[in-house]
Amino acid sequence: MNKASFIVFLILILGIAAGVVWYLVNTSKATFGQQEPVLVTSPALSDSKAIYTNGIYGFTVLYPEASTVNYEFSSAYLLQPTWRANADSKDNGKAVVEIVPYSTESDHSYPRNYAVLMRIGASDQKDAVDSCLTATKDRGETALSDSTINGTTFKVFSFQNAGMMKYVEGVSYRTLHEGQCIALEKIRTGSSYKDDPESPDDIAQETLDAAYAGLDEIVSSFRFAR
Repeated sequence: MNKASFIVFLILILGIAAGVVWYLVNTSKATFGQQEPVLVTSPALSDSKAIYTNGIYGFTVLYPEASTVNYEFSSAYLLQPTWRANADSKDNGKAVVEIVPYSTESDHSYPRNYAVLMRIGASDQKDAVDSCLTATKDRGETALSDSTINGTTFKVFSFQNAGMMKYVEGVSYRTLHEGQCIALEKIRTGSSYKDDPESPDDIAQETLDAAYAGLDEIVSSFRFAR
């Protein structure tokens, strides 16, 4: 091969190489340019929940993390600390857990006091087991439609009482499980006194009602683990 032919050949090889490099670079740019950005999201924690697990009675329940949790039931006017709201005081049932997501107290504004409670109690006493699935009519209970919560059917009863400008009302969900009467009860108790002058500290009835309605979410999270 003479010198002139070698130069032509070298130019041809360099041209082909430059073309290959140009193609690879532009193809890579086009490919990467078509990729969509990856969107990473984190769950909102403003409505964070805690979980209560009880190995003795075999259940779990979720509740708002900021709630007060008691292992003995508190008492109020018209509400006794018995294992369920309308239980006979002679029934030695067990107050398992009481969850209080909302409460308020004042000496000058409405309401003077108010609290919403979620109670879970249990009893293996014969009388309590025998009467578990029926309304305690002499204590103001009224039967409602049955409710199925995570596969378990509960008998449901409403109750209420009032006097001296104070009241209690609630709903009792009851079922038999492993020889025990298990009672889930959403309750609100408070003062209906409204003779104070209007105050900027007054709490709207809608806010109080919403706090009570929020107990439904706790009820719906109840689940037997076995």
